[in-house]
Amino acid sequence: MQMPVWSSLQKNNMPIRTRLTILYGTILTVMLSVFGAAVFAIVSVTLPRTVDTVLRETANAILEQSSGPIDTLVIRDFPSLDSLTDVGVAVQVINLEGKVVNSNLKGSFSGYLDPASVQSALSAPNGPYREYQTTVRLRGTRPLRVFTYPILGSKSEQVFGYIQLGRQIDDLESAIQSLLFSLLIVGIVGVVLSAAAGAAMAQRVLGPVDEITRAALEISRADDLNRRVPVTSNDEVGRMGMAFNEMLERLQSLFRAQQRLVADVSHELRTPLTVVRGNAELMYAMGCADIESIQAIVKESERMTRMVSNLLLLSQADSGQLPMKVKPLDLGSILEDIERSANIMSAGRHEIRINVCGDLIVRGDEDRMKQVLLNLVDNAIKHTPADGRITISADCLMGPDKNHQQIKLSVSDTGPGIPAPDLPHVFDRFYRVDKSRSRELGGAGLGLAIVRSIVEAHGGHIDVESVLGEGTTFNVWLPAYEPNVV
Repeated sequence: MQMPVWSSLQKNNMPIRTRLTILYGTILTVMLSVFGAAVFAIVSVTLPRTVDTVLRETANAILEQSSGPIDTLVIRDFPSLDSLTDVGVAVQVINLEGKVVNSNLKGSFSGYLDPASVQSALSAPNGPYREYQTTVRLRGTRPLRVFTYPILGSKSEQVFGYIQLGRQIDDLESAIQSLLFSLLIVGIVGVVLSAAAGAAMAQRVLGPVDEITRAALEISRADDLNRRVPVTSNDEVGRMGMAFNEMLERLQSLFRAQQRLVADVSHELRTPLTVVRGNAELMYAMGCADIESIQAIVKESERMTRMVSNLLLLSQADSGQLPMKVKPLDLGSILEDIERSANIMSAGRHEIRINVCGDLIVRGDEDRMKQVLLNLVDNAIKHTPADGRITISADCLMGPDKNHQQIKLSVSDTGPGIPAPDLPHVFDRFYRVDKSRSRELGGAGLGLAIVRSIVEAHGGHIDVESVLGEGTTFNVWLPAYEPNVV
């Protein structure tokens, strides 16, 4: 859940530095306010209680020193209270009739220190047994802490009067006011310093982000995908820079692939278009339709149509929108159809073998799977000399995780093989191992790219093994069908 302050700052479209500074300042202001209020409340309560403790101890000391008979008028024979005047404590003794029978207050200060406490003690049903603490201002001047304490009999809980003590606490009030002023000053200074520290921290934290932003803008404006943003740390900002560089790597790879694709398509279309235009001009010059020219035009048009269809299929596969009707498939029956088609395509020039082991059930599109196998078989036939052998095999194996089975489809030939430097590129679009013979064989270099796209769309992968002079094997790995797995 977002903080309300942060949400409101986001709505105002403030820079992140400003938002962080305000947020730091707000958090510290709240913390200092709570801390200061707690300290002020504790001190404001603790200091008066300290004075109350001193006054209570003084009252007990006076009562312990008193002697004489107890009656309703003269409670006791108290010792002289004048000695307490020197220590700043005002004392008076009050009987149950509310009269002051002894006091160290003189002149204009004579009278009750706190009449309210005395009246409450005399009038309340349970009041006589209570002690009262309060702060008053004697004659409206300096503050006085007043403590009213009941006088009890020596052998009973009967109350015979009250002793009331008072002490000026203007020094305490000054201390509390000084504390409040200090807390305010410290709070204000702390908020200012926190704002400055927050701004400096935000600048330091977001400085690398600014560098990444500037570098990204320069890359965008210069159209230079070879550049990379600086990465100076391994924290969140550094990982963001690494992710951005990885994205640039991907974009650069895709851009190069796009450039290569455009160049290859242009190159591939140039030849059929030249043939179509040449034959059309020939017929125009002759003033009549030439059968050979028409056949050449039809052949090259079909070739361009196939190329465009294949490019459309690859484009759909790249975007994850390759149309497929997925269902459980028995590859055994599909391989029987492939064997018949392979014999027709070979026209008896090659030996076709089929090796099938176990149950071969996968989830996939039947037409797409046939397209994969036919492309691999067609590729093997084209690159295998007459009287060579083409083997199509299928087996069910345990996957690398030892928990799920995989179907392995292999198409092997006894052709010339593929050189090792070319193996990593055989699935690239428009890539040909033998540039001089591929056009004669009718290939545009898209078949294996289509095979890989279809296999990956089925959740599998394809690899190739080849030895020069011995032949080539393409292996297709597909997850075996599991009824309980979607």
